[in-house]
Amino acid sequence: MTRKLLFVLFMGSMPFLYSCDKLKGEIGPAGEQGEQGIQGEKGDPGDPAGAIQVTLDTASTDANGDLARGFEVGAANAAIVEKGAVLVYAKTSIAWFPLPGPIIFADGVSNYTFAYVIQGANLVVQLLQLDEVPKKRKFQAVRVVLIPAANARLNADIDYKDYEAVRKAYNLPE
Repeated sequence: MTRKLLFVLFMGSMPFLYSCDKLKGEIGPAGEQGEQGIQGEKGDPGDPAGAIQVTLDTASTDANGDLARGFEVGAANAAIVEKGAVLVYAKTSIAWFPLPGPIIFADGVSNYTFAYVIQGANLVVQLLQLDEVPKKRKFQAVRVVLIPAANARLNADIDYKDYEAVRKAYNLPE
């Protein structure tokens, strides 16, 4: 009988044990700003870019509108090409243009794509004009940006069609 009475009392008190909420008041005012701490030692410099850029200054295409160039990137950077991203941008007197896509020249528009291959520690990039009637073209510069897979994934919100956005995001030289 005592056990039944204790059980009933215990079960009867359960709503009182678990139904109460703590009173929540308003958040108080912010405290005063503390004193500035002592500056720590300067750390080791990290990787400033997170990407590698190679540049081809002023270049003209062949009669078919194509252009091929090799860049020595080293064995470690060649591995980036295998698993990372390869971006190509071409500059005319108008602006920077991402490839593949149309490029505006002073005398018209040409459509380009690109192909690349690793040969040892060299990256060979070929710009291919896709127009029905190709023209010889002149670029002020061509930039190839190699981005390791981890860095590309971490910066997924970058507009990769905008060379200036890519340059700023990866701290690449102008």
